[in-house]
Amino acid sequence: MASFGHGGNTKEISRENKINYKDIIDFSANINPLGMPGSVKDAIIEGINEIEKYPDITYFELKDSIEKFENVSKENLILGNGAAEVLFNAVRGVNPKSSLILAPTFSEYEEAAKAINSNIIYYNLKEENDFNIREDILHDINENLDLVFICNPNNPTGVITEIDLLKRILNKAERNNVKVIIDESFLDFREESFSMIPYIDEYKNLIIIKSLTKFFALPGIRIGYAICSDLTLKEKIESISPAWNINILAEIATKAALNEKNYIKKSIEFIDHEKKYLYNEIREIDGIKVFEPSVNFILLKTLIKIDLKKELLKNNILIRSCSNYLGLDNRYYRVAVRSHEENYRLIKIMKNIFKMHRTEQ
Repeated sequence: MASFGHGGNTKEISRENKINYKDIIDFSANINPLGMPGSVKDAIIEGINEIEKYPDITYFELKDSIEKFENVSKENLILGNGAAEVLFNAVRGVNPKSSLILAPTFSEYEEAAKAINSNIIYYNLKEENDFNIREDILHDINENLDLVFICNPNNPTGVITEIDLLKRILNKAERNNVKVIIDESFLDFREESFSMIPYIDEYKNLIIIKSLTKFFALPGIRIGYAICSDLTLKEKIESISPAWNINILAEIATKAALNEKNYIKKSIEFIDHEKKYLYNEIREIDGIKVFEPSVNFILLKTLIKIDLKKELLKNNILIRSCSNYLGLDNRYYRVAVRSHEENYRLIKIMKNIFKMHRTEQ
């Protein structure tokens, strides 16, 4: 399979289409529309002179902040220069001969597995089942498997897997000596949590991946972490990571961000309101099927022949084509939840595009 693209590539798009990237409204990247908290920006500015020093190689204070935020032991934490680095290092640490991956799902799982020549088995999510994981996934978890990847909620479908099913998957995996990586990078956007973090001590075969860059709008500062209670595996994964892999400004920003309780509450409420607004408005457009969102992005499917990404780009709006996700094609797109004004503009232009398209036909 060809290498996947990602959202948020506004500079590449601007070069290809001769558009000033600053004029692009980017619905392709699922970043908190409230932007970076002011306290985080202030902390970075105040700490700018710290870049003349090495970070604390133990990252004691950073791990202490995450420990309090997640209510986990710091000895179970694995830090990374973004969730992607944590993911790739975790896969290298497990070193699976065979991996089970959802289709469609986030492309980095496949890329991480392929990087170590792991044999990939796909569990196909079906649209007629609303892209839900079904119990039949348990049949694929056996002694011939080494690793299972689950994105919860799944990207790009937005579907959440219930805790009861996740526990059954983990139990079946544990009996067969299979590790399970659950990526919870978007769960912070929900008030009702489906996190497996409270069960981390119960499942030694579980690795949970978290990203802070999406919720706190810090994609340019790479910071992510994993939580794992198997200390032997945790130490193996850490031994793969280079020293000082978290730069000092990322450490400063993270410690400030995790104290932003009001920002967290405000963000969850804002996303909940705007995702419902976007979903309901898109649902009214003739020619689109839209899938109900759970977090800050929405999957949609065009029911008529149209290159929606190309049409929207004429209006300086960038959305994510899902044509390169296994199991999807060029009819599927993902849009992020942004500010109300930007969401309104997206809806207005989309309505005009589909109205004009029907008139031309």
